[in-house]
Amino acid sequence: MQQRDISHIYDCFVSVGQKISTDTRKELTDSMFFCLSGERFNGNIYAEKAVELGAAFVITNNPNLNNERILWVEDPNQTLIDLATYHSEQLKTKFVAIGGSNGKTTTKELVNSVLSSKYNVIATPGNFNNHIGVPLTLLSVKPDCEIAIIELGTNHPGEMALLCNMFKADSALITNIGLEHLEGFDDIEAVAKEESEVYLMVQRSEAMAFVNSDDKWLQNMSKRLLKKKTYSVQDSHSDVYIKINQEMPNLNMDVFLGGVHTDTFETQLGGAFNAQNIASAISVGLYYDVPVDAILKALSKYKPSMNRSQWITATNGKQILLDAYNANPSSMEAGIKSFSSLKGSKTLLLGDMLELGKHSEREHLKIFELIQDLGISDFYLVGGEFKNALPSYPFIFDNAESLLAWLDTHPIESEYVYIKGSRGIAMEQCLDHFDLS
Repeated sequence: MQQRDISHIYDCFVSVGQKISTDTRKELTDSMFFCLSGERFNGNIYAEKAVELGAAFVITNNPNLNNERILWVEDPNQTLIDLATYHSEQLKTKFVAIGGSNGKTTTKELVNSVLSSKYNVIATPGNFNNHIGVPLTLLSVKPDCEIAIIELGTNHPGEMALLCNMFKADSALITNIGLEHLEGFDDIEAVAKEESEVYLMVQRSEAMAFVNSDDKWLQNMSKRLLKKKTYSVQDSHSDVYIKINQEMPNLNMDVFLGGVHTDTFETQLGGAFNAQNIASAISVGLYYDVPVDAILKALSKYKPSMNRSQWITATNGKQILLDAYNANPSSMEAGIKSFSSLKGSKTLLLGDMLELGKHSEREHLKIFELIQDLGISDFYLVGGEFKNALPSYPFIFDNAESLLAWLDTHPIESEYVYIKGSRGIAMEQCLDHFDLS
């Protein structure tokens, strides 16, 4: 079977209306199906099934299949990346890249809300921010799209460079540098080096960078950037400065642009860490000439979802802050500190922070010490990582189901409840303790 070059595959991609599929459990009719492979799966075994299910073309590296709809390539995963790169080069769309340790998805959604008030915008769905999600997002961009917001995530060295080489950014930002995926990066210096690929992309593309002035790592990393706008919740000399009047439960803020007070507004997000995300969205909106009043209106209307910074009210009036999509030491610390600023009785339901490798015991112990320093006495912990770090603490449960069973006979009485943990712990299950009907 003849190996197909990228131009031929691109012609086929265009002929099916940019319809890409990677899962035979979903609709495949008239799509281009990629037989992707990984450590635990091999999509090539589904090549013939994809044809049977109506795929117009199937990209595989199995040379033994003979069908005019099957296109043989050396590596379907690399072909997906190459196709996405080629497609991005054909577009007039402006690309906004978002990287960083914490708050990428929330920032992406805030920027999307702001830019969509004026432009035809597409943004990374959910957290499709890895070596498969980014090319799929790029391949979904239509020629009439004016701005595409691309979220970039990484959990091991080299992945960010791969992602950044798929498209040419018109602007970019790194939310912050924090303790993330330490199992893959070992220390924060390695995290900073990996995230710096975003700024290298900015330099290559002569793009605009939006720099978080509150992050010392980013201050140093951005020194050589020729085009940049700064934002901050601490430095009043930044191009966009947010002064927090109220942190919880919802942020109320004064906005200063170029040192001049512009407006006061409130959002449906809480926490100082989200104020930085909001400031970045304002900075992006201003660069793309969105009027200030439209920017603030879009940010005020934005309602968090997908288990991220969501306030949920139980029928008995308890206020639950659900932030259980993910967790690392930096985000856990910031979230607990903001939650502790609430006036009233408080309970923490915290799950393990995963992918910390040899740093896990130390980082989980630090969270325990932080809780004690803040004077929060009512807290429950879930997972083996917390149990290994704190073997003598009595209120640690193997999983969320075990915690729920305990709470059935020891109901939470606090006014405010904070639920957070890594995705693998699924702490959102704790909502079952509350009557939300």
